[in-house]
Amino acid sequence: MVRNILFVCTGNTCRSPMAAALLRQLLKERGGKFEKIRVSSAGLYAYPGAPASPEAVETMRGYGIDLSSHLARELAREELAAADLIMTMTNAQKEQIIKIYPGVKDRTFVLREYIKAKSPAGKDQWDVPDPFGQPLAVYQQCAADLEKDLRALIDLLAAEAEAEAGDASQQKGGKKVRIALGADHAGFHLKEEIAKYLQTKGYEYKDFGVFSTDRVDYPDQAAIVAKAVAKKEFDQGILICGTGIGVAIAANKIKGVRAALCHDVFSARMARAHNDSNVLAIGARVIGPGLALAIVEAYLNEEFAGGRHQQRIDKITRLENE
Repeated sequence: MVRNILFVCTGNTCRSPMAAALLRQLLKERGGKFEKIRVSSAGLYAYPGAPASPEAVETMRGYGIDLSSHLARELAREELAAADLIMTMTNAQKEQIIKIYPGVKDRTFVLREYIKAKSPAGKDQWDVPDPFGQPLAVYQQCAADLEKDLRALIDLLAAEAEAEAGDASQQKGGKKVRIALGADHAGFHLKEEIAKYLQTKGYEYKDFGVFSTDRVDYPDQAAIVAKAVAKKEFDQGILICGTGIGVAIAANKIKGVRAALCHDVFSARMARAHNDSNVLAIGARVIGPGLALAIVEAYLNEEFAGGRHQQRIDKITRLENE
């Protein structure tokens, strides 16, 4: 299920903060697991610290929402990495994000594109017009249109969550898996942080080293962890080197291992849900410990969805035997 939604507009003073505030309210009304979805907003060309426009504040007051404390934020790479869905107000904004950050292409949509609210006239009909500088009535119409779109979005998210639950119904849920943990010298310090996290969360794990920053060859450490996973001695493996690339390549040479290099939360979830990955690779020189632990948590908490994805995993397995 989607856990983190990011709205993006131009200045983060009108459309995206109104959309985020409205969605939070609607999710709260829906209740249950929807209340846990994180919603945020940012602007492609925001002036950091700028307040929401007075008309946006007044319009949201009509919905019982206080937007007076909102401060504009410029879009940051880190929040793009953490978002499951990136929703723009216009197609031009979507294209700009993908141009700068091509890695988020698969989860960046114009809001109306995602909910299939497009007309035969084409992509321009997806756009939510910018009310900035317009009379209050224009803001109010914008908010009314957003509310309609966001209610449709919630219905779609609910349907997708139900479908995911159905695909995963035959999977084992809620169990604490056994973890094989390893790193080379570049990943030593991050490995120590991950080990503390696993211990705190009550996971059964084994630390295969290294235990210092003395130089080693990353293929050796990757092979130890990957072989332990391939032999079913552990359910999952976590490997860290400088970039994560080396240990991922080496681990994938071991038959039965599907190592996934993940530097954002969405990829970590999909690595498990769609690819049934059994080894997570992380680059200690690419991301910090905070994001790394969020990635580990997402990876370990996700379950393989099975269903249509199983036939694809079967094809990967057959490639190993050719």
